[in-house]
Amino acid sequence: MSETDEDRLELAKHGDRRAFDELVTPHVAKMKNLVRRMVGHPQDSEDIAQDALVRAYTRLGTFRGESSLSTWLCAIATRVAIDHLATRRADRDIKLALKQYVHETMDDPFWALVKTTAFDAREHIAFCFGCVSRSLPVEEQAALVLRDVLELSNDEAAHALDVTTSVLRHRLASARAAMQERYAGLCRLVSKDGVCYQCQGLRDAFPDEQRGPAVPVIADAQPEGAMRKRLAIVRDADLDGPSRELHAFLWRAVSSYLESRSGR
Repeated sequence: MSETDEDRLELAKHGDRRAFDELVTPHVAKMKNLVRRMVGHPQDSEDIAQDALVRAYTRLGTFRGESSLSTWLCAIATRVAIDHLATRRADRDIKLALKQYVHETMDDPFWALVKTTAFDAREHIAFCFGCVSRSLPVEEQAALVLRDVLELSNDEAAHALDVTTSVLRHRLASARAAMQERYAGLCRLVSKDGVCYQCQGLRDAFPDEQRGPAVPVIADAQPEGAMRKRLAIVRDADLDGPSRELHAFLWRAVSSYLESRSGR
């Protein structure tokens, strides 16, 4: 920390909200990106990010500088997101529900959106990754996002999850293996046996001038190679790009479907 940030930290620990805001503002975008990657649903993500900031403000006295302030904030946000996702395990089926919606029940609101937005295949691959990762145990999903998407170090990710690095590595290995297996049986971009044509199907639904770049090729002779290619796309995808409104709509539509099915 710079001397200025150290001064802000002391003021914030004594209740100075302006000092707190100035201290955390440079790190908020990273924290919100983490939450979006884990939770997906735009309104839920915003609520969780705000809750995490409130918790950080009230718990700032516990910050001892053993990690960077950014990692500390991400740790709080991760735990808030985990608590949220742990209560919504019906969402494990979100990828299948999305597949059904896209292939079978696209309705008037969707087609109205097509007229006013654009599609970007790379953004949809990132969106899809979020859906599939929601099928993992939530602790494994968090390990995958922190380590492979946000590219935190093993030590930083373990600290954020409050586990040892050996536990983190075990969860990460399990998450990677599960994701590779699920994509092999699901995604047409990864395997010729995959059943989902969402990327190309959605792109074709848009007018030519709104389709964005061609769908990238992900298939690889080894599952690990395909996973690396996908992760590179996911990391680089702009969650606030031209497809943002489309994906916010899809999150809401599919979440509503799952809630009605589970009786929540």
